[in-house]
Amino acid sequence: MRQNLILLTKSYPFDRGEEFIENEMPVLSENFGRVVVLATQTEDGPKLTRALPENAAAFSVPASQIRSGLPFAAAKFFFAGGREVRLDARERGAVGRSLKKRLYEAYFLAKSETIARECAAVLSGCGFDGSGGTVFYSYWFHDTALAALKLKKEFGAGLGCAVSRAHRYDLYAEKNPAGFLPMRWYLLENLDRVFPCSEDGASYLKSRYSAYADKIETSYLGTEDFGAGPVGQDGIFHIVSCCHLSPVKRVDLLARSLSLLEKGGRKFFWTHFGGGDGLEDLKKYAAEHLDFMECRFPGEVKNQELMEYYRSNPVDCFVNTSSSEGLPVSIMEACSFGIPCVATDVGGTSEIVRNGETGFLLPADFSPEDLAGRLSALADGTEAERKDLRVKCRALWKEKFCAEKNYERFAREISGL
Repeated sequence: MRQNLILLTKSYPFDRGEEFIENEMPVLSENFGRVVVLATQTEDGPKLTRALPENAAAFSVPASQIRSGLPFAAAKFFFAGGREVRLDARERGAVGRSLKKRLYEAYFLAKSETIARECAAVLSGCGFDGSGGTVFYSYWFHDTALAALKLKKEFGAGLGCAVSRAHRYDLYAEKNPAGFLPMRWYLLENLDRVFPCSEDGASYLKSRYSAYADKIETSYLGTEDFGAGPVGQDGIFHIVSCCHLSPVKRVDLLARSLSLLEKGGRKFFWTHFGGGDGLEDLKKYAAEHLDFMECRFPGEVKNQELMEYYRSNPVDCFVNTSSSEGLPVSIMEACSFGIPCVATDVGGTSEIVRNGETGFLLPADFSPEDLAGRLSALADGTEAERKDLRVKCRALWKEKFCAEKNYERFAREISGL
């Protein structure tokens, strides 16, 4: 069993972001003697906002510090080819003659190198020597995964291994603006394990990189159990959505769908948790087109506040309208409270949203009429039908997405590699 864990994140446990790691950290700390978290994209002067176990320490590498060295490093990789890592003809074939791909690859390699260098300085500064065996764990199958491999080489002391999770933007190459993701073969060949967060993600990688299928293993994320949420008695159908406002989340399309519910005669209440650049526009749209229902926009809230909301307030349906997903933790959270979900059939969403059992799936290119019709049908369902959905949500969550079980299994596996 390896004694040390080096975890590379973006911002956790500083400031906001990556809240889903909070449930995993206590279990990791129980399975490793020493845990070091390296947050590689923080703000300048970040604040530690999440409590850590006694045997864990966190260090931040500001994004500005990474960016400062990127132009020169990227130019080096673009013109010199980054030969120390790009040896496989398959990597060169994936890039081809595309200038966009070459530039993105150079940026990727330069950023990975810079992250690894800054993290190495942190580890040296805190006296880390890798004795006892170390797992270098990248939370994302992207630049930090390559950085983890570099750190393993420098600090592994012959007793190290490197693993990575994989989610959405770091997994589905065609969803990237450049149309590809760099260093896939190199990462899969050199990492000891890659853990997609859904069966869909695992199948995607195995079908494209079959030579490394034995290294690819689904590992579901999970959420804590706060019990079943309350059932509404006021005759109002309560809808919740929760995400950062970005184009891929398409919350504006949800709002347009809700505007079609006015003529149904039923009372609706929509709450959206999450901020972003489009929040004010969303509020303005709601004021102009959704005045027949109550709408609330609490903005960004801490995960504990969201859990308390679900525990204390009746929610009849959770809605996810993303055009691309891995397997949303937001849906796991809702499911744990027995809240049915209406969501787009993208990524691994169908592994938790099962038609007629825990909710209903929409095609990725759904229309506002499609979503409005589904919400109306769900709202008009009988009390027995809605209760059955809620019971099955809780049952599926307990079986597949319980944090305690999933993270214990994962921690035991990576500590024993």
